[in-house]
Amino acid sequence: MTTLRVDDNLIQIALNHSSATPVLIMDMATLKRTAATFSGYAPAIATYYAVKANADPFVLRTLAGEGIGFEVASEAELSTLLSLGVSSDRIITSNPIKAPAFISAMRSIGVDRFVVDSIDEIDKLASYAPGCHVLLRLAVDNTGSTWPLDEKFAATAVETIELAMHAVQTGLQPAGLTFHVGSQCTNPFAWATALRDAKAVWDEVKNHEIKFDTLNVGGGFPAAHHDVHPDYEQSLDSIVESISAFPDASTIEVEPGRGLVGDAGVLVGRVVGKATRSGNRWLYLDVGVFNGLMEVVGGIEYQYTSLDHEGPENEWTVAGPSCDSMDIVAREVRLPDLAVGDRVAISPAGAYTSVYASSFNGLAQPRVLCV
Repeated sequence: MTTLRVDDNLIQIALNHSSATPVLIMDMATLKRTAATFSGYAPAIATYYAVKANADPFVLRTLAGEGIGFEVASEAELSTLLSLGVSSDRIITSNPIKAPAFISAMRSIGVDRFVVDSIDEIDKLASYAPGCHVLLRLAVDNTGSTWPLDEKFAATAVETIELAMHAVQTGLQPAGLTFHVGSQCTNPFAWATALRDAKAVWDEVKNHEIKFDTLNVGGGFPAAHHDVHPDYEQSLDSIVESISAFPDASTIEVEPGRGLVGDAGVLVGRVVGKATRSGNRWLYLDVGVFNGLMEVVGGIEYQYTSLDHEGPENEWTVAGPSCDSMDIVAREVRLPDLAVGDRVAISPAGAYTSVYASSFNGLAQPRVLCV
């Protein structure tokens, strides 16, 4: 395993603000720069941050101040935004499976557009949100994504056309298409490829006297995990170029989650134990799979840097503090000969760390510190 090093600026921030661990430190300057990249494509592309990636109120408030909208999937996420003063015209939802209470909550604030990928969901909306607008989620290629999403959600091209006609029959209003190229997508042109597939469906529904006007190209924008160097402008430029094939699309949306917040965060843990087993060195931190690093289960790789100790490096198996054998974070990580109490910076950690964390085994969840 090649162990990259955390950005020097984040290292300095971690050194200054990580006396108590585990702690997720969010750098607001980095967050604002990334937000500016996405908001710079307005009005051609409207950006809605996927709140599920990091729901810290200060993070949400900062993004709101940068002109970013929000995508929510639950009543709790919606309630948080409303409590921060975010207006309903800056909130959308793209969850293909929605609880009836959530549907009602969204409608109560005037949000009347939902995503569907099955007949059952259309029928549910016909009961709980009659006459609403719907986006149809189209299955697209997820090759190049660390965390594919094409099995659980989305419909084939043929199914999508059938869903559009069924929506009309049930009194709903088909408004357009949405798709997701998969989380941590390392192919900057994946969205352009998906849009080419979407074009065939977009044109075919016209033969059934259905007119779309909205394209939501989802999220999937990566953070700098392992050897990935995100170029959001390259991806957004390719999206802008591709949507020229949709002259009747009046609304274009993106939903970055990880891409907006991932590189702005560094998670700092502290060594709580060491061991040598069958010749392998083990390093146990106060943060692991269950209280912050759940994404390692799906193949996400982090970068590790010692904050308190320098010297010759060894290969370590890094594990969390729980009693569960699944709590192994990474193998063959190169770090110095650390001592109990030394701190380790883990990056990029701004996305899917604090929100995934549980108190399993009585573990402390990382506090979030925005600086």
